[in-house]
Amino acid sequence: MITKNLKKSFIVFFILILISPLFNISLSKARSNESYLEVKKYLNDLKTLSADFIQISNDGAIRRGKIHITLPGKLRISYENPSDLLITSMGFWLVVQDRKLKQTNNYPLSKTPLNNFLNQKFDLDNSKYNMEFNKEHGVVTLKFLKNEEMVGTSFQLFFNTNPVQLKKWEITDEFNNKTSVSFQNLITGTQHSHLLFFPEDFGEINND
Repeated sequence: MITKNLKKSFIVFFILILISPLFNISLSKARSNESYLEVKKYLNDLKTLSADFIQISNDGAIRRGKIHITLPGKLRISYENPSDLLITSMGFWLVVQDRKLKQTNNYPLSKTPLNNFLNQKFDLDNSKYNMEFNKEHGVVTLKFLKNEEMVGTSFQLFFNTNPVQLKKWEITDEFNNKTSVSFQNLITGTQHSHLLFFPEDFGEINND
C-alpha cells in the first residue's frame, strides 16, 4: 500500500513551474545547426553525471538533494530532509523509498519520462522521435514530445553553451503537471560504484 505522503512526494518529483517561451527551430534545420551538433555530441559522450539539484514544483515547493547517473540505466536521487526520499534505478525499475517510513515502491522505468534518457534510447537523428530544438540567450533546449514510449508525457533538456553542459530537465505529465530539476556543481566523467544505485535495505518490508 502506498501511503498518502509517499504518493504526494513521488508526484512532486514530476511537477513544476511553467517554462518560458523559446524560439523554435525546425528539427530538419536544427540537424545542421552547430549548437545542435554540439548537444548531440555531448549526449553521445555522456557516461556519468553527479550534481546537486534544486527541484521546484507548481505549488512553489522547493526540494534539494544530490543526483548521480551512470549511463545506461543507473540513477540515484537522494533528497534532503524533510522529504528524505531516495529514488534509484538499475535500468528496469524506478525504486522510490521513503526513508522515514521505511517503505519501498517500484515503478517500471519504461513507463516514466526518464527512460529514454537513462537508457539512451533516443537517437537524435531518428525521425520516429517527435522533438523540438530551441536556442535563446545561450541556452539550448531539446524537447522530446508525447509519444507511445513516453506514455503521454514530454521530457525537455536544457543546456548551457560554450561549453555545452546539461543545465536542467523538465518533465510534463499527461495532466500538464510540470517538474523542473536544475543542476548545480555538475561533474561528468567520474566513475561511480554500482553499489551507489542499489536501494536501501529496510529489512522486511510490508507493502500491504
